[in-house]
Amino acid sequence: MSELKVPAGQGPRPHLPARRPAAVAVLPALVLAVVLAGCGGSAPAEPAAPSPLAPPTTRPAPKAGPVRLGDAPAYVALATTDVTVRSRPRGGKVIGLFPRTTPWGSPTPFLVEEARRDTAGKTWLKVLVPRRPNESSGWLRRDQVRVRPLDYEVEVNLSARTVRLLRDGRAVHVWPVGVGTSFTPTPTGRFFITVKLRPPQISTVYGAWALGLSGYSEVHEQFGTGDGQIALHGTHHPGADLGRAISNGCVRMDNQAITTLADTLPLGTPVTIRT
Repeated sequence: MSELKVPAGQGPRPHLPARRPAAVAVLPALVLAVVLAGCGGSAPAEPAAPSPLAPPTTRPAPKAGPVRLGDAPAYVALATTDVTVRSRPRGGKVIGLFPRTTPWGSPTPFLVEEARRDTAGKTWLKVLVPRRPNESSGWLRRDQVRVRPLDYEVEVNLSARTVRLLRDGRAVHVWPVGVGTSFTPTPTGRFFITVKLRPPQISTVYGAWALGLSGYSEVHEQFGTGDGQIALHGTHHPGADLGRAISNGCVRMDNQAITTLADTLPLGTPVTIRT
């Protein structure tokens, strides 16, 4: 059999590479379109120029001068640490060092007379202090104490031999009392309650309660083993004691009356004794 011949130009075609899928070719186009869209779209906003820095807020320095503590008739300062009392704010001589607590465990109180702020912004309190001479006062730092308002006060009238309990300036109770003799007089002045004691903390001679004051006898350096501190205290002999000048300088009250005061009055309550 003769060999089959292929006409010229009709021989076998060379092998062609397989075509890539259409999706592969589309991808660069999509990338290019995204890039072009980003370039040809609206230009991104330029970052805003930083605003000039506002000047730092500064608080005005506290103004030196009197400080108002509130609307209460009086205020007590109760020691939260050992207290140094000076003759004037921020200086002066030390006129007294007082422990944080009394020997009976209660905080040492001071009756506040006024408050002032110094040029450094610290607050100082002028206080009556529980020491001789009577009505001694000085200045302590506000951060040595906690301050509490007082609603009550007590007035002792030596001539009438009475005690009045006042709340917000109004009398709510009046009781007859015994006072000091002419040889051992009850001292006059403005004092405050420093401690509240009852048997067995104190002798039953003082009745149901003894409310120690910041005042001291001007005749006796001592009462028994004490240092001459005066007190409002009870008595087991009201018929013999009340309405008379009979004591060594303390103010004697019926046990029920002194119990009312002990239950009502906090430490620091002002006690004014007048003739």
